[in-house]
Amino acid sequence: MNLSKTQQGMAARLAVMTVTHIRILAMPVEAIVLWQRLVWAIIELGIDGVLPIGEAAGYTLDALARFRVHVTETQLETYIETWAKNLAITYDPGTRTLSLPEELMPSRRAIASRKNGMKGGRRPKNRNPEPQNDPRQRTAMMPIPGGRTVDHETRRQTQEPQCAPIAKLASTDNRSEAIAGTRAQKHEISDTAFHRIGRGALDAAGFDPARSVANYGIVRQWLADALTAGLSEAEAERLILATIRKGSERAKAKAAVITTLNFFKNSIPEAIARRDVPDLELTAEEEVLYREAHKEWVKLSRHADVGPQPRREDFAVRGRSAA
Repeated sequence: MNLSKTQQGMAARLAVMTVTHIRILAMPVEAIVLWQRLVWAIIELGIDGVLPIGEAAGYTLDALARFRVHVTETQLETYIETWAKNLAITYDPGTRTLSLPEELMPSRRAIASRKNGMKGGRRPKNRNPEPQNDPRQRTAMMPIPGGRTVDHETRRQTQEPQCAPIAKLASTDNRSEAIAGTRAQKHEISDTAFHRIGRGALDAAGFDPARSVANYGIVRQWLADALTAGLSEAEAERLILATIRKGSERAKAKAAVITTLNFFKNSIPEAIARRDVPDLELTAEEEVLYREAHKEWVKLSRHADVGPQPRREDFAVRGRSAA
């Protein structure tokens, strides 16, 4: 037997009323059993604690007496009149309806909830009848006037205001070209410089070329970063090798083992950001030539424009070969 929550609540109150209510306890035991049978028939067959009796309702008094209460129809009529007087049940002779006593009737809130449920439930408090806000229509396909047949000019006029504003570029006629113009230019790195600096990086890190299998592929990225930062190829080479030598010395002091060049993946980008380019080391002869040229340039530049200042790279054999 499946009972609703309302019927379960009435059945529980029926059990409590049977053993606690003074009017029920005053009746004979046989009458209490018959009363329970009739009340249970009203709960099970009625609606919200009300059971109409008659041919039209489908439940006659004779059928209740024979199949539910197990007495004759006359006895049941007598019991109903007696129980109606002491308020054990409620009986309306005019409409021939049996009702539960007030203590067992469902609450008005439960009755209202049942009626609302029969009507489809209570509407939302802030219900918006607009179709686009109807939950049943949120996944429906809505037609868009024009669609793919709209010409390019109309689509550009309607879609451009939704895009982020473009920075002040050289040209805004072709957006792809304007954006491409703002990107950093890629610098070409020669394979000769890459392999020379890569092998030098392995030597600076202390790798044995006969026993080590380490590669220097990351050097190409370091070179690209340095050239993008505005350094020359010779300056990038000095920065990378000097940073690796310093890092190797610190690692040896701490008894750390360097297995790959990735050990310097943080220190070299930081050195590039600081533009920590060491001075070019010259031999004694090269240093003398550089100082004499610099002194001569200072003397002549006081009276006339004599061109750019001499650079140390111009007097280094390594610098001339790398240029």
